[in-house]
Amino acid sequence: MTAKQRIYLIGLPASGKTTIGRWLAERLGWEFYDIDEAVISKSGMSIFRFFEENGEEEFRKLETELLRETKLFNNTVISCGGGTVAHSNNMDWVLNQGLTVYLNPEISELSLRISGNSTQRPMFKGLHGEEITDKLMNLLEERAKFYHQSKIIWNKSTPNDFLYNAINQLVSSS
Repeated sequence: MTAKQRIYLIGLPASGKTTIGRWLAERLGWEFYDIDEAVISKSGMSIFRFFEENGEEEFRKLETELLRETKLFNNTVISCGGGTVAHSNNMDWVLNQGLTVYLNPEISELSLRISGNSTQRPMFKGLHGEEITDKLMNLLEERAKFYHQSKIIWNKSTPNDFLYNAINQLVSSS
Protein backbone atom coordinates (compact mmCIF):
# COMPACT_ATOMS: atom_id res chain seq x y z
CA MET A 1 0.00 0.00 0.00
CA THR A 2 1.35 3.40 -0.90
CA ALA A 3 0.90 6.39 1.37
CA LYS A 4 -1.05 8.32 -1.26
CA GLN A 5 -3.99 5.91 -1.05
CA ARG A 6 -5.28 7.98 1.85
CA ILE A 7 -6.33 11.61 1.66
CA TYR A 8 -6.51 13.62 4.89
CA LEU A 9 -8.74 16.70 4.86
CA ILE A 10 -7.84 19.28 7.47
CA GLY A 11 -9.01 22.79 8.34
CA LEU A 12 -10.84 24.94 10.82
CA PRO A 13 -14.26 23.95 12.14
CA ALA A 14 -16.98 24.30 9.48
CA SER A 15 -14.44 24.41 6.63
CA GLY A 16 -16.31 21.67 4.76
CA LYS A 17 -14.19 18.64 5.60
CA THR A 18 -17.17 16.29 5.82
CA THR A 19 -19.07 17.72 2.84
CA ILE A 20 -16.05 17.94 0.56
CA GLY A 21 -14.77 14.60 1.87
CA ARG A 22 -17.97 12.79 0.92
CA TRP A 23 -17.99 14.52 -2.48
CA LEU A 24 -14.37 13.65 -3.15
CA ALA A 25 -14.70 10.03 -2.02
CA GLU A 26 -17.69 9.57 -4.31
CA ARG A 27 -15.84 11.12 -7.26
CA LEU A 28 -12.79 8.92 -6.67
CA GLY A 29 -14.83 5.78 -5.97
CA TRP A 30 -13.18 5.57 -2.54
CA GLU A 31 -14.43 5.11 1.01
CA PHE A 32 -15.07 8.07 3.31
CA TYR A 33 -14.17 8.15 7.01
CA ASP A 34 -14.98 11.01 9.38
CA ILE A 35 -12.96 11.18 12.62
CA ASP A 36 -15.73 13.12 14.39
CA GLU A 37 -18.33 10.52 13.36
CA ALA A 38 -15.97 7.79 14.60
CA VAL A 39 -15.68 9.56 17.99
CA ILE A 40 -19.48 9.67 18.22
CA SER A 41 -19.76 6.00 17.27
CA LYS A 42 -17.05 4.80 19.66
CA SER A 43 -18.08 6.96 22.64
CA GLY A 44 -21.84 6.68 22.15
CA MET A 45 -22.27 10.42 22.63
CA SER A 46 -22.20 13.62 20.62
CA ILE A 47 -18.95 15.59 20.31
CA PHE A 48 -20.59 18.36 22.35
CA ARG A 49 -21.54 15.97 25.17
CA PHE A 50 -18.16 14.22 25.06
CA PHE A 51 -16.41 17.58 25.51
CA GLU A 52 -18.69 18.53 28.39
CA GLU A 53 -18.37 15.22 30.23
CA ASN A 54 -14.75 14.32 29.52
CA GLY A 55 -12.99 17.53 28.50
CA GLU A 56 -10.86 18.41 25.50
CA GLU A 57 -7.81 16.39 26.58
CA GLU A 58 -9.77 13.10 26.59
CA PHE A 59 -11.38 14.06 23.30
CA ARG A 60 -7.94 14.63 21.73
CA LYS A 61 -6.71 11.25 23.01
CA LEU A 62 -9.64 9.40 21.44
CA GLU A 63 -9.38 11.46 18.25
CA THR A 64 -5.68 10.60 17.94
CA GLU A 65 -6.34 6.90 18.57
CA LEU A 66 -8.95 6.85 15.80
CA LEU A 67 -6.68 8.81 13.46
CA ARG A 68 -3.85 6.32 13.97
CA GLU A 69 -6.20 3.47 13.01
CA THR A 70 -6.51 4.99 9.53
CA LYS A 71 -3.03 3.70 8.67
CA LEU A 72 -4.79 0.44 7.82
CA PHE A 73 -7.19 2.10 5.38
CA ASN A 74 -6.81 1.92 1.62
CA ASN A 75 -8.42 4.23 -0.92
CA THR A 76 -10.07 6.35 1.76
CA VAL A 77 -10.75 10.05 2.16
CA ILE A 78 -10.43 10.94 5.85
CA SER A 79 -12.04 14.01 7.39
CA CYS A 80 -10.04 15.10 10.42
CA GLY A 81 -11.49 17.21 13.20
CA GLY A 82 -10.60 20.90 13.12
CA GLY A 83 -7.89 20.54 15.76
CA THR A 84 -6.73 17.00 15.05
CA VAL A 85 -3.45 17.93 13.37
CA ALA A 86 -2.54 20.49 16.05
CA HIS A 87 -2.15 17.80 18.74
CA SER A 88 -0.01 14.73 19.48
CA ASN A 89 2.30 15.20 16.47
CA ASN A 90 -0.67 14.31 14.28
CA MET A 91 0.36 16.64 11.44
CA ASP A 92 3.71 14.90 11.05
CA TRP A 93 1.89 11.59 11.19
CA VAL A 94 -0.66 12.41 8.46
CA LEU A 95 2.06 13.87 6.24
CA ASN A 96 3.70 10.45 6.32
CA GLN A 97 0.47 8.54 5.79
CA GLY A 98 -1.10 10.17 2.76
CA LEU A 99 -2.00 13.25 0.80
CA THR A 100 -3.02 16.22 2.94
CA VAL A 101 -5.53 18.82 1.77
CA TYR A 102 -6.12 22.00 3.77
CA LEU A 103 -9.61 23.41 3.25
CA ASN A 104 -9.30 27.15 3.76
CA PRO A 105 -12.50 29.09 2.97
CA GLU A 106 -12.97 32.67 4.16
CA ILE A 107 -13.33 33.15 7.93
CA SER A 108 -16.58 35.06 7.29
CA GLU A 109 -18.03 31.94 5.62
CA LEU A 110 -16.96 29.73 8.53
CA SER A 111 -18.43 32.17 11.04
CA LEU A 112 -21.74 32.16 9.19
CA ARG A 113 -21.82 28.34 9.12
CA ILE A 114 -21.04 28.09 12.83
CA SER A 115 -23.56 30.79 13.77
CA GLY A 116 -26.30 28.59 12.37
CA ASN A 117 -25.01 25.51 14.18
CA SER A 118 -23.07 26.58 17.30
CA THR A 119 -24.93 24.18 19.60
CA GLN A 120 -23.16 21.30 17.84
CA ARG A 121 -19.69 22.82 18.26
CA PRO A 122 -18.39 22.79 21.84
CA MET A 123 -15.59 25.29 21.22
CA PHE A 124 -18.20 27.88 20.20
CA LYS A 125 -20.72 27.30 23.01
CA GLY A 126 -22.35 30.58 23.99
CA LEU A 127 -20.55 32.61 21.31
CA HIS A 128 -22.30 34.82 18.77
CA GLY A 129 -21.36 37.03 15.80
CA GLU A 130 -17.98 38.66 16.24
CA GLU A 131 -17.11 36.33 19.13
CA ILE A 132 -17.27 33.39 16.72
CA THR A 133 -15.13 35.24 14.19
CA ASP A 134 -12.60 36.15 16.90
CA LYS A 135 -12.45 32.53 18.10
CA LEU A 136 -11.88 31.34 14.52
CA MET A 137 -9.10 33.90 14.03
CA ASN A 138 -7.43 32.73 17.25
CA LEU A 139 -7.71 29.08 16.22
CA LEU A 140 -6.27 29.88 12.81
CA GLU A 141 -3.35 31.71 14.40
CA GLU A 142 -2.62 28.65 16.59
CA ARG A 143 -3.08 26.06 13.84
CA ALA A 144 -1.88 27.74 10.63
CA LYS A 145 1.66 26.36 11.03
CA PHE A 146 0.17 22.86 10.87
CA TYR A 147 -2.41 23.50 8.17
CA HIS A 148 0.06 25.17 5.81
CA GLN A 149 2.22 22.04 5.66
CA SER A 150 -0.45 20.40 3.49
CA LYS A 151 0.30 19.28 -0.04
CA ILE A 152 -2.80 21.07 -1.37
CA ILE A 153 -4.40 24.24 -0.01
CA TRP A 154 -7.99 24.80 -1.22
CA ASN A 155 -9.11 28.41 -0.68
CA LYS A 156 -12.74 27.97 -1.74
CA SER A 157 -15.86 27.09 0.22
CA THR A 158 -17.09 24.42 -2.20
CA PRO A 159 -15.41 21.70 -4.25
CA ASN A 160 -15.19 21.68 -8.02
CA ASP A 161 -13.59 19.76 -10.88
CA PHE A 162 -10.29 21.59 -10.48
CA LEU A 163 -9.87 20.21 -6.94
CA TYR A 164 -10.89 16.73 -8.04
CA ASN A 165 -8.52 16.77 -11.02
CA ALA A 166 -5.56 17.97 -8.92
CA ILE A 167 -6.13 15.31 -6.28
CA ASN A 168 -6.86 12.57 -8.79
CA GLN A 169 -3.64 13.36 -10.66
CA LEU A 170 -1.61 13.18 -7.44
CA VAL A 171 -3.11 9.88 -6.27
CA SER A 172 -2.97 8.34 -9.74
CA SER A 173 0.74 9.07 -10.07
CA SER A 174 1.64 7.31 -6.81
